[in-house]
Amino acid sequence: MAIHFERLTGTTFIARGPTNLGLYAFGQDEGAFAVAIDSGGDEDAGRRVVREAERLGLRLTALLNTHSNADHCGGNAFVWRRTGCAIVATEIEAAFLRFPQLEPSFLAGGYPQKAIRNKFLMAPPSRATHILEPPCALGLDERGAPRISAPRIAPSKGSGADTHLGALSIGADTLSIVALPGHYFGMVGAKTPDGVFFIADALAGAPIIEKYGVYFFYDLAAELETLSMLEHAEAEWFVPSHAEPVRDIKPLVALNRDKIYEIAEYIVKLAAEGPAGAASGTLGGDSHAESTPSFVADASLEDIVAGVCARYNIALNAEQHVLVGSTIRSYLSWLCDQGRLEYGFERNRMIFRKPQ
Repeated sequence: MAIHFERLTGTTFIARGPTNLGLYAFGQDEGAFAVAIDSGGDEDAGRRVVREAERLGLRLTALLNTHSNADHCGGNAFVWRRTGCAIVATEIEAAFLRFPQLEPSFLAGGYPQKAIRNKFLMAPPSRATHILEPPCALGLDERGAPRISAPRIAPSKGSGADTHLGALSIGADTLSIVALPGHYFGMVGAKTPDGVFFIADALAGAPIIEKYGVYFFYDLAAELETLSMLEHAEAEWFVPSHAEPVRDIKPLVALNRDKIYEIAEYIVKLAAEGPAGAASGTLGGDSHAESTPSFVADASLEDIVAGVCARYNIALNAEQHVLVGSTIRSYLSWLCDQGRLEYGFERNRMIFRKPQ
């Protein structure tokens, strides 16, 4: 992946690509210390991150991982070997960094097939040297080592979301670190003193939503809370990992929220229509339907996955099977928690249905 850091504003730099990366310099002088925000998908990406820091005349002394998905931490091992920099992450993400087999195992729900034990789901192992407990502030000391401190919370402006980010009182030499739950276990975002908010995989860009239909989420309830927080957050720039930087994040928040509700509604219909609707991807009352199933029955997880894939033209391979399947299971858990669906067991099969 070609990586080229360009100045967005102040001393905040971004490298646009399949996964956007960040770099914040603690000063404008030659040799200033810097923190990288994520390291890309593989060793080559890590090599380019180091080269870019050198090109800019910066000393890379810390690497902040927003989360442990391989496209965000695949360059960690190389960056650490080359620079000896600190690696900073939340505790649960640090476990995945150190033991990358956890990701495909979690997605597969057991020992993962060989086809998903690859660099796209398993980054080279790396070890976090500093643990974040957001909300917190991340700075560097006089030697360039991470300095993590609890933030000072300013009086609320009336919006509950402000206490997550907007009301954090940070110094001119610290990054504000906030939790962004939903996409992954302990994902965080980082707002630089320049007002640039790196929001990791908290939401997807319009092209990704249009192309793939189903974006990976672990916790739908937490994701909706994160979207509400972002909608009220104040920043000069918002930098999603998989979309272009924007000054106004609200339209993208609305797009992602609407897609979540659209998929959820479709899953509820699939559960009501049963295997016939799931197999065809067509449901009674749906604007995309060409025919209506002739019966109503309970639907299994596989029925629902098949129906969602038919609806969004998803062709499953080994990776998509675990990614889409895991996401659909998360939707089903959320819908059952809400009381919109219920589950049971028939002939030793777990089935889902609308409450009677």
